[in-house]
Amino acid sequence: MNCLTKLFQQKRRRIGYILAFSGPMISKRDSSDIIYKNLQGKTIVKNKKYTIAFTDTISSIGFVGTRKGEIVCINNAGKELFEVYKIDNGPDYVSDGLFRIVGKNSKIGFADTCGAIVIPPVFSYATPFHNGEAKVSFGGKNEKQGEYQSWKSNLWFLIKKSK
Repeated sequence: MNCLTKLFQQKRRRIGYILAFSGPMISKRDSSDIIYKNLQGKTIVKNKKYTIAFTDTISSIGFVGTRKGEIVCINNAGKELFEVYKIDNGPDYVSDGLFRIVGKNSKIGFADTCGAIVIPPVFSYATPFHNGEAKVSFGGKNEKQGEYQSWKSNLWFLIKKSK
């Protein structure tokens, strides 16, 4: 069970569905500023370095775009946790409860929907988890083919998600 499912079930049991997603919400969204406020109206995130919000409500984590073109994961207090792997001009998709992250070393790892780093960024490339497994490589290179790209490596490993 992932973090969002636990949160939803916990709040549903206590107070009903309506407050299941009652974390900080965007109060302003334009090209110059992204602002998240909590239910009491207190500003949680007001930072001119964010140019786009990929998440309008933050239960545990949210995703925002920076002026440098990165996508970062923030918690519900507005703290930056890590950079998120980009796919299709947005944050990586959650698959098997995990999504890819990018370390300061430009390596790839995995985090869960609570914002916890589950597998540190040590891989040159990694595919999303599917049925508990992901393909990873410690080497290789990114090859562009028109507007598309793919990772080429002579040595791939299969890692399994722990239960």
